[in-house]
Amino acid sequence: MRSILKSNQNNHKISLIIAAAGLGTRFSSEKPKQYFKIDNQTILEKTLSIFRNISEIKKIIIPLHKNDKEFKQLDLPDDLNIVTVTGGETRAESVIQALKLINEDDYVIVHDAVRPFIDESDIHFLIEQFENQNEDCLVYGLPVYESLKNINRETLFVKKSVDRNDFYLAQTPQIAKAKLLESSLEICLKENFIPSDESEAIEHSGGTVRFIPGKRKNIKVTVFEDVRNFNKLQEKVGLGFDSHRFKEGEYLILGGIKVPFNKSFDAHSDGDIIFHSIVDAMLGSIGDGDIGKHFPNTPEWQDVEGCKLFEITNNLLAKKGFKIIQVDIVVILEKPKLNKYRAKIIKNLSKILKLNEENIGLKAKTSEKMGFIGNNDGAAAQTIIKISR
Repeated sequence: MRSILKSNQNNHKISLIIAAAGLGTRFSSEKPKQYFKIDNQTILEKTLSIFRNISEIKKIIIPLHKNDKEFKQLDLPDDLNIVTVTGGETRAESVIQALKLINEDDYVIVHDAVRPFIDESDIHFLIEQFENQNEDCLVYGLPVYESLKNINRETLFVKKSVDRNDFYLAQTPQIAKAKLLESSLEICLKENFIPSDESEAIEHSGGTVRFIPGKRKNIKVTVFEDVRNFNKLQEKVGLGFDSHRFKEGEYLILGGIKVPFNKSFDAHSDGDIIFHSIVDAMLGSIGDGDIGKHFPNTPEWQDVEGCKLFEITNNLLAKKGFKIIQVDIVVILEKPKLNKYRAKIIKNLSKILKLNEENIGLKAKTSEKMGFIGNNDGAAAQTIIKISR
């Protein structure tokens, strides 16, 4: 393919393709990695925000997987001209679908949806360099710093050490002429050659590719370790309380365990003050009312077990991206004494809350013969909970 010379006048329209049709199977997440959150913002949102002030870019096309259900939920800036298309089975097919919406005389920048750490200044520099040079594709990349080995893929034995100074690692963004990139990708697909990126397609089709030295922070998020150090842990705490009077009975339900006693809780549900205070604390930690708001004294919740209320509330936390990491519980009652049941209650809480026992505090206190608890008319529980996202 003959290299296409570009005008030195900065008058070309520029479109941007954000490659976002992948499923990210190596990331070990329930969602595609572009929808994983860093500092309460998805990776894709973070990536798009970089291009918000690049005035040269007139249109953004985002190929999405055919089963994508997350994109419509994003909070995207209104001032970005974004169009989505259904991607193909490969990156090359997805980019071709996007190119159909771009004028063939435009320049096109292709960037990975999961490279959220590129600098705005690097985008401007890429455009400036491409306007004034004659390569068919300009690419950000890095030298190889570690020793480089040619290996047997199956056994991982080293065949030969390779001179790392002869190699660069290709990054994105990459810039090319739209018409040239589209024809290069079509040639590759026609020859059943699957390029790993746009620069390889242009190279394979006879075009010229040049590197601009990139930055190591411009990583492509591939596995969870890639974002571990960038993601700031968000933690919240909640305080919960519950109390019930006694009535005649044979046992108390505490933390899902039957504790023998000559009374039981007089309650609409099972009266489990431990689980009720945990649920109350969970709702407080996310600012969503209290246990009475969510589980009122209606027939629906008659005799319901406390662990069931926990399960429902825990699903509510999970939808917001939170999980429990620690609880500390104080049970206030005169009788019965809980020392002999403490280990059993903690073990049951550990199983249901999915917490290590060392992250569960359980203490029993009396009220020194004061009030309705001191008169052995009832009991109460208070819980502090810590959640994280």
